[in-house]
Amino acid sequence: MSEAATAEGPSSSQSADPDLSAEIAGSIERKLGEQVTCRRVSGRKYRCNWWSPKSTSAYDNPRMDGLVVTTHVVIRSRFLTACRGERGLVISDIPAPSTDKT
Repeated sequence: MSEAATAEGPSSSQSADPDLSAEIAGSIERKLGEQVTCRRVSGRKYRCNWWSPKSTSAYDNPRMDGLVVTTHVVIRSRFLTACRGERGLVISDIPAPSTDKT
């Protein structure tokens, strides 16, 4: 019995759908002071988070910034689909699942 060796390469879906995370994060709208991170979930689906500096108004000693580990918090998050079209990057929202239980 003979076995044929096959070369392992990227799956056809990965080669057809390149990771556009960096491109999406660089092109997505944001407000002053916000940072956007984007991660590929699978295929053409991505999750984007908008980060903003954490408020220090509740600190009992706001001068102790050096001991604070978390300096930014996620203020908004969206799931998107993205692909590169003839006119450039095409980004669409993935609708939120319905919470209607009727």
